[in-house]
Amino acid sequence: MNFGQAPRDDGGFMTLLLQRIGWAQLDGLNQRKHGAGRPTHQLSRGQLLAALLFHFSVTWAGSFSEHVFWLLGIEMAESTLSERRQALPFEVFVQLLRRVLRPIPAAPAAARYGRWTLAALDGVSFSLPNTTSVKKNCRKGGNQRGRAAFAKLQCAALVELVMHNPLAACLGLQGQSEWKLAWGLLDSLPEQCLLLADRLYGCGAFLAGALPRLQARGGHFLVRVKESLKVVRSLKRLKDGSRWVEIRALDPADYNRVAATLQVREIYAAIQRPGHRPVRVRLWTSLSPSEAPAQELVALYMSRWEAELYFRELKRELGINDLLRSQTLETAAQEVAAMIIGSSLIAHERAKLEPGESLSHRISFIKTWETLEPLWLTLLLGADILTEDQKQQLCDRFYALAARRLMPKKRSRSCPRVMRQPFQPWPRKRNQKSIEGPLRVSVLPARS
Repeated sequence: MNFGQAPRDDGGFMTLLLQRIGWAQLDGLNQRKHGAGRPTHQLSRGQLLAALLFHFSVTWAGSFSEHVFWLLGIEMAESTLSERRQALPFEVFVQLLRRVLRPIPAAPAAARYGRWTLAALDGVSFSLPNTTSVKKNCRKGGNQRGRAAFAKLQCAALVELVMHNPLAACLGLQGQSEWKLAWGLLDSLPEQCLLLADRLYGCGAFLAGALPRLQARGGHFLVRVKESLKVVRSLKRLKDGSRWVEIRALDPADYNRVAATLQVREIYAAIQRPGHRPVRVRLWTSLSPSEAPAQELVALYMSRWEAELYFRELKRELGINDLLRSQTLETAAQEVAAMIIGSSLIAHERAKLEPGESLSHRISFIKTWETLEPLWLTLLLGADILTEDQKQQLCDRFYALAARRLMPKKRSRSCPRVMRQPFQPWPRKRNQKSIEGPLRVSVLPARS
C-alpha cells in the first residue's frame, strides 16, 4: 500500500469509519509539516490512526504490528509503531471523538420518551498498568486500608440510552475528576434530549450550567438528588404529588457564593421489589406535569442504569478488563478513545438490524460484535476478490443473522452488595438470594 493511501475493504471496518470522517480529514488531523518533506516512516498520520482504531476495536489475537499488516499490508517493527504512537498528540483523538461520535438517526421508540431522546451523563475509570512511566506521572488513590493497586484514568461520557451509543467523551489526562470532565460534555448535548444523571450532578451548580444548553436544544433534565440537600422554598404543590421548588446554584469556583437560583420540579418516590424494603428516591426535573407525570418519570429514571451496562460492555467486550494494555498515560488515553469510537461503530450497525422496526434492547452488544468482527476481516481480505454483489450479500446475511441472535428477557433480581473475594473483614457472597418480581413505584407526598 502506498504512503497516505486509504485502506479499502468495501463494507467493512474502514468503510464504516470513513462514513463518519473523510480520509482527507483523518489524514490531516493536527498534522505538522515535516522539514525535509515526506517523513522517513512508512505510515501517514491517517494510516496510523486507522490502524490504532482497528487494533482496539477487534479482539483477534495479535500485536499492533500484526494488525497493521492485516489492515494496511505494511510490515513494521513493534518498537517503531510504539514510538509513532507516543509521538501522537492526544488533541488528535479529541478531534476524532468530536467528529466521529454522533446520535443514531431516527432513534426507535424504546430509546425515546415522547419527543426527547434519552441520554445519560456518567463517569467510568480504567486501571493503568504499573509501568515506570505511569508511576512517574500518575498518583494512586487509597483509603483507610492502604494505597490502591493501580492508578486510574478517569473518563466522563455522554451515552445514548438503550442504544448504548456514545455521543461524547472526555478523558482526564491531568487527573481531572468526573465532575470537572462532565462540564466539557455539555456543549455536546444532542437536540431534543432528556438528560438523566445520578446524584453527583443533582445540585444547583451543575443544573445552572446545563439548563441553558438544554433549553437552546429543546431538551430537559431528570437527575437524582441527595436526601439531605435543602431547597430555598416550596413554590407550588401539584396534583401528581410533585411540587415546584426554588433551589440555589452555588458558584463552582466559590461554594460560599450563590451564583443564581433555579426553579425545578421535585419528586419524592419509593421503589420496592416484593420481599425487600422500599428505596426512596428524590428527583429534580425541568419537565412540567403536563409533559411528564411524576409516576412515569420515576420509572423512566431507572433506565439510567443502561449507561452502566454500556461501560461494562466497553471494558469486558472491547477490552480485556478495566486494566488497559498501553504502557503510558498518553497511549492509554488513545486506547480508551479508540474503544469508544469502536463501540459507536458497533452501536450504529446494531441499530440497522431490524429496519423499519423498533429496536429492542434484547439484541446483544457482544453477539452483534462477535458476528461483525469476521465480516470486517472477510471484506478486508476479499476487497479485490469479491464482487460488489457478493459483498452486499455478505452484509445482508450478517444483518439477518445478528437480528436473530436475541437475548432472553432479563431476569428481575436483587443481590446483596458484598465482596466476592475472601478478603476479611468483608463477608463473602454466601447463599446469595435472587428474587424475581416487578418493581412497584409509589410517588410520595412532598416534604415541607
